[in-house]
Amino acid sequence: MANKPRKSAKPSKKDLRKDAKRELERKLVKAKHELADHKAKAKAAAKKAKKQAKKDIRKAKKDALATKNSAVKTAKRAARGKVVEGQAKVASVKAGASEKVAASRSTTAHTIATTRPAAARRVAGPKADNSQSVAVLRAKAREQGVVGYSRLTKAQLLAKVK
Repeated sequence: MANKPRKSAKPSKKDLRKDAKRELERKLVKAKHELADHKAKAKAAAKKAKKQAKKDIRKAKKDALATKNSAVKTAKRAARGKVVEGQAKVASVKAGASEKVAASRSTTAHTIATTRPAAARRVAGPKADNSQSVAVLRAKAREQGVVGYSRLTKAQLLAKVK
């Protein structure tokens, strides 16, 4: 029998290098796949964040517009309130002036009535009730809470106010 070369239990350096090279190639491929997965996840997360940012911007714009509109409405209400206050003051001043004029007319009518009865009848006739203007009558109707006072005629206002 011829002597055959014996197989040693230790692998040769060449075999070790091949095994190490294969293992490195496997790890490299695995690392490349993991990198691609991380890249894809990062890209998806960035896309999702961008979409959420756009959504947040739209919501912020909408909220800002709503706040602006609310502020404008509040300012308009405040302005209307000041106008109404001014109109009420004007109406009260007019009413006061009308009352003074009516009072002076009635005193004049009384004076005339005592001195001249015929002239007094002319002055104290139907015009005595009409001494107040429609604006004054409307102001009084508003104060008394008459519904639909702005559409009433002077005669109707006189009837409602008294």
